[in-house]
Amino acid sequence: MSESDELYVECGDHGQQQATYVCRHIAQSLIDHKPTGFLAAEQSADNLRPDAWCSACEEMVNRTGEWDEESEAFAGVKLLCGACYDDAKLMNHSV
Repeated sequence: MSESDELYVECGDHGQQQATYVCRHIAQSLIDHKPTGFLAAEQSADNLRPDAWCSACEEMVNRTGEWDEESEAFAGVKLLCGACYDDAKLMNHSV
């Protein structure tokens, strides 16, 4: 996706930001401050904030062997602004 194709979202805290996608567990960690781990798809020059998921989601994918209906339902993907994504990555990355 080129920069001109990039999707944006309006965040109440950070204003207009890149739209990013994370599992519901990472999104929840921004509320309850309980680290969950942070794994992400491969980063590229075109996408510095790839889709991300927590350690529990990684375990689910390892059990099922791939992202499938069951693991995607468990992940419950949520939309975050780019700045919220960065905050979640910083908080959860060391777990």
